[in-house]
Amino acid sequence: MFMQQLSKPKAVLYHLYPGIIITVFFAVLTPFFLNYQLPPQFSILITIGIVAIPLLLFHLNKTKKDEHKNKLREVNGYPGKLSLGKLILYIAGLVVFMFFIWGVTQPVNVIITQKLFSWLPGWYTVQDFNGYSRQAILITLVLNLLLNGFLAPIVEEYYFRGYLLPRMAVWGKWAFVVNAVLFSFYHFWQPNVYLTLLIALLPLSWAVWKTKDLRVGIYTHCALNIIGALASFGLLTN
Repeated sequence: MFMQQLSKPKAVLYHLYPGIIITVFFAVLTPFFLNYQLPPQFSILITIGIVAIPLLLFHLNKTKKDEHKNKLREVNGYPGKLSLGKLILYIAGLVVFMFFIWGVTQPVNVIITQKLFSWLPGWYTVQDFNGYSRQAILITLVLNLLLNGFLAPIVEEYYFRGYLLPRMAVWGKWAFVVNAVLFSFYHFWQPNVYLTLLIALLPLSWAVWKTKDLRVGIYTHCALNIIGALASFGLLTN
C-alpha cells in the first residue's frame, strides 16, 4: 500500500493550518452571532460545520488522488482490527482517563487563562450560557451533539490519526507525541484548555499508533464528546 511520508515541516503545517483557518472564522463570526443573542459555542459549532469538516475532507480527498487511492477510507494508514474485547478495553480506559484529566486540570486552566490569555475577548476563553435564552441554549446543545458528538470526531480522527500519524515516520518513536502536541495546538480557538488537551491526547495518540487500529481513536473521541454533550443538556434544568 503506497503511503507518501511527510517531511517534518509538512507534518507541522498540515497539523496546524486547519486550526488557523478555523480560528479566523470563529473570531470573525462570533461577534456577529453575539448580536443575535447566540452564544460563542454556537459560533464555533457553525464554524466546525461549514469550515472545519469540509476543509479536512478536502485535504483527505486530495491525498486520495495524490496517492492514487480508489476510496477515501484507503487514505487511513491504520486499518488494523483489534478483537472486540481489546477494543472495548482501550476505549473504556481512555474515556475514563480523559474525563479524569479534564476534571483535575480545570483549576489550572482557570489560572492559565487569567495569567496568559486575559488579553483575549471574554467570549473567546470563557464560554458559558449565562444570559442566553433557553431556545438558544437548546439549539446549541443539539448542534453540539450532532457535530461534536459524531461528525467532527470521525473526520478529525481520520485526518490526524488515520492520515497524518502513519505518515510521520520521520519522527520515529516520538511520532505519537508530536501528533498529540500538534493536535492540541491545532485547537487555537481553545488555548485555555491546552494543558487538558495535551495530557489527555497523549495516550489516545499512543493507543492508535501502538495498535494500528484507527477505530480506537474514532470510538474514544466520539464516546468522550457524546457523553459530554449529553451531560450538557442538564443545563436546561437550571
